[in-house]
Amino acid sequence: MDKTILIAGKNIPDGSDFASSLSVKGRSVITVASPDDKKEVITENGYSAVPWNRASALSARSLILNCLNVSNHLDEVVLFFDEPQAAIDFNRTSATETARIIDELVLGYQYLLAEAVARFEQKKLRNEEIGMGKLVFLYKVNPSESDAALNPNVRATTTLSSPQVAAAAAAFKAFAENTAALYTESDTVYPVLIICDSSMEVSHRDNTLASWLADYLNSIDDLKKRPAAKQLVSWIKAGAKKAGGWF
Repeated sequence: MDKTILIAGKNIPDGSDFASSLSVKGRSVITVASPDDKKEVITENGYSAVPWNRASALSARSLILNCLNVSNHLDEVVLFFDEPQAAIDFNRTSATETARIIDELVLGYQYLLAEAVARFEQKKLRNEEIGMGKLVFLYKVNPSESDAALNPNVRATTTLSSPQVAAAAAAFKAFAENTAALYTESDTVYPVLIICDSSMEVSHRDNTLASWLADYLNSIDDLKKRPAAKQLVSWIKAGAKKAGGWF
């Protein structure tokens, strides 16, 4: 049976390449659309997209329920923090923009994680066929103003993260690490931390990154034993060998 994977954090059309590339890797793919989209489910390019209002805890619950309506199971959830894209999307300094950043780049992930974990625990209680739910934190790094202060050449090559976006990225990183620590011995949730930046070839194109991610997640299923806590709370570099290569 194909796995069902939810990708949250990169709305279509920006996330279309990532979603469609995962759809050819033995997965039913559900991604997210703007909450302004009037359609309950959008189906195109091999994936389904469901509107998500990141600022709403209720919308996080609705997203998970809509996933189950599209596919009757949910096996993997990817929380995707694309900082280079966020630097472009959130490029103003104002109280309104700061509130939006907190809602969409901090609270949204935390609301959705709570609902995803609740679903994985429910699946375990019902003895459903697929095993532990994989909870993936995927973090694409971007230079910030402080990086440019140390290396002025950076400013000419990329859109820098504002202080607010950089703070949200740091919050995501801490949230990922501490969530992983919470579930190192869980029999319902398997945490995976993945980091990528411009120095990693696999991160240059979303379709390449998605293909690698699918293969990496598949390799976890072949592990003979669960990695130690220290490994589960450590960031894996995108493009790394399959999970079994840790042993």
